[in-house]
Amino acid sequence: MENNKSVKIRDSGIELLRILLMLMVIFIHVCVYGGYSDIAIHHLAIPERILYHLVYLSSRCCVYVYIVVFGYFSVTSNKSLDNIKGKIAKIYLPMLFYSILIPFLGQYLGLWKLDAIEKIRAFFPLTSKIWYFMTLYLLVLILSPFLNKVLISLSKKEHTQLVVILFLLFSVWTLFSQLSQTSDIIRLDKIFQTSKGQSLYGFVYMYILGGYLRLHIPCRNNAKFRYLFAFAGLVIVNFLLSQYLNSYDKISIVYDNPILVLQGICLVLFFRDLKFKSKVINYIASVNLGVYMIHEQFLVRNKLWHDWFGFLSDKSFYRSNAYPFKILLICLTVFTVCGIIEKARVLLFKCLNNLFKKSNYILRRFLFIV
Repeated sequence: MENNKSVKIRDSGIELLRILLMLMVIFIHVCVYGGYSDIAIHHLAIPERILYHLVYLSSRCCVYVYIVVFGYFSVTSNKSLDNIKGKIAKIYLPMLFYSILIPFLGQYLGLWKLDAIEKIRAFFPLTSKIWYFMTLYLLVLILSPFLNKVLISLSKKEHTQLVVILFLLFSVWTLFSQLSQTSDIIRLDKIFQTSKGQSLYGFVYMYILGGYLRLHIPCRNNAKFRYLFAFAGLVIVNFLLSQYLNSYDKISIVYDNPILVLQGICLVLFFRDLKFKSKVINYIASVNLGVYMIHEQFLVRNKLWHDWFGFLSDKSFYRSNAYPFKILLICLTVFTVCGIIEKARVLLFKCLNNLFKKSNYILRRFLFIV
């Protein structure tokens, strides 16, 4: 008898966005840790410097977009905290795995030496904040069943009001509190600290925004390129402000900057309506969190950008007109290698899970017979 059941393939627009976001993350690390930012700002010609700024400012919204997407897909999940224990374990166990494996394997291979604190820290990836993003991601996941119940119960008007209030608090107010022209009038100290968008405030704010897009902004049959044009326009506005508005330069790249938040919304709305299905894209996108954890683990990060790709901080690397393509190749290489390692980790976990199930089955059969 033929099996007519077809496996449902998830829409790949958002999955393609996830891949793009991780490449943006790696590019940001090329700039910050690899030294591209310092070289571009102080040593490159004006056209090359402008190119750097535009690409860099295009990438800065990537972290928040991940949480918007998380909120978008999770808000309609009618589950309790007990129901998501499996999801929590699915996030935390890889964190624990990489947190222990990477430092001790690296020490065994002679890549680095661990002190006592680093050895202890490896067993507590959540509380020691080895990956701040993963810690906050997991905390939002734990809070999500409660957030969902509130968000679903809100009317569109109430949800809109909530998003606007949060936007004013965590983006607009934050922005003006950091500008030298307004910081004495608009202040945040002793009220709340968003840590430049790297706090639980900002992540919950983005989760709520993602839920709003899912519940109240209807999907379209075709992607609207006006969202990409709006994204590009916002990048240019952010660039011009960073060049001509005193004290705005450092604020232009913080995650909760209102312009970056709007950029992220544009990306989500475009890729959400990009209707196509691809098993390959979905397969590649599934390694994203693993890619992040591997290359952003602090020991790997130091080795990666200071040793293996240390030439990024050498001015001679940028004398070739092909250096932008070489940087792209570096980003793709880091993504690919870390993605292969993550797939090996997934396969290992599957084998261990199957072995555990078989052992548990044999044990139960033995106890039954006895």
